[in-house]
Amino acid sequence: MEKMNYSDLFVEDDIHTGEHIFYSDKNKTVPFNGTVVDYNNGVLVWEFEVHDGFKTGIERIYYPTGELKEINETDHNTTNGIAKEFYRNGQLRSQSIVIRNVHINTIFYDETGNIAEIWEISGEGPSYYVVRDRLAEYRSRYKLEH
Repeated sequence: MEKMNYSDLFVEDDIHTGEHIFYSDKNKTVPFNGTVVDYNNGVLVWEFEVHDGFKTGIERIYYPTGELKEINETDHNTTNGIAKEFYRNGQLRSQSIVIRNVHINTIFYDETGNIAEIWEISGEGPSYYVVRDRLAEYRSRYKLEH
């Protein structure tokens, strides 16, 4: 799989998500396929997979000092699947089921690994209607670890 620096690619905004669509060429006719990496002061701070120009696959975000901060499953420029956040010490901070950028369930942990809070989407608010008919399926497919 080809690996490219973020700054070496050409982008335009995805009208549906506001995220970038990535291209290999200046005329934006050849969608990029591969892994995009971004560095800050020589430290990897972001990497993600791109298919046909869209962020699709695994996304990893790092603290400026290089420790893993987040890992997300993505599909067509949206977070879709399991999303995890980590403390700098590597301990899990939270894990969520996210469907098309809508958080379904989230478990939050303290810095020692104990469950601090469990959150579930409520029947109120516009995001609920995007996922309500398939909540049981999503919870079954994407299991959160306790």
